Amino acid sequence: MGRKSGQSKNANRKNKAPKEEKELLETVDSLLRLTTLPLHNNLTQSLDCQKKISSLIERIRLLEDKLSKKSGRASTNNNSTERSRIDPETVKNFTKWIQENGGELQGCSISSFAGYDVGLRVEQEIPQSSLVIAVPRKVMMSVETASNSILKDIVNKVEILKNMPNVLLAVYLLVEKFTPNSFWKPYLDILPKSYNTVLYYSYSELEELKGSPTLEVALRQIKSIVRQYAYFHKLFWNSDDTISELMKDKFSFAEYW
Repeated sequence: MGRKSGQSKNANRKNKAPKEEKELLETVDSLLRLTTLPLHNNLTQSLDCQKKISSLIERIRLLEDKLSKKSGRASTNNNSTERSRIDPETVKNFTKWIQENGGELQGCSISSFAGYDVGLRVEQEIPQSSLVIAVPRKVMMSVETASNSILKDIVNKVEILKNMPNVLLAVYLLVEKFTPNSFWKPYLDILPKSYNTVLYYSYSELEELKGSPTLEVALRQIKSIVRQYAYFHKLFWNSDDTISELMKDKFSFAEYW
């Protein structure tokens, strides 16, 4: 009875949603169905499937961007308003946060290097076997931390969070990103905004990997992460718990990817 009531409530919510939001929900449904299909043994078929996935993702990102602008939030596909992770103030805040929470940097400092991003600058001769860096557990974003956070009430209810630690950490990171005055803000601000891996290749770039063992691994991983996005989008949309209310209007493909 409760399940039917929930389904009816979600259907009413969907019917009242704006045009773009309805289309987004329908496109996410299509994406979830497509990425839940068994993997093809033939790489050509897998690439064809990836082409369909890429097309749906492109539409989803466009719709999420439109909805974001309509609601007055910053575009989910544009991080230009965010301070760079190599900005001196970002590095300074992160260093201060580490030290205030028990971390130690002896004979070195966290610095930005032109063309090389962020790293450690050695400032004095460091004797062999001496302590250079100490990082307390308090500033380690771990599965244990996530399981005891605001997520604790849903971890055991959502199988993917219970069985896939990497997914739990990914969702926890996003929850903290959207939590006002988060303890983790200095850490989140200094994380890379993008990575140079095959996961971010376009369809045409993936085609160039034909004949390489990397292609099958890349397609499998892409499909898995895209499926996770679609799953959580539906979960947050169809639920009324604290996490879902926080994430409903903020969770996007650009953020999860």
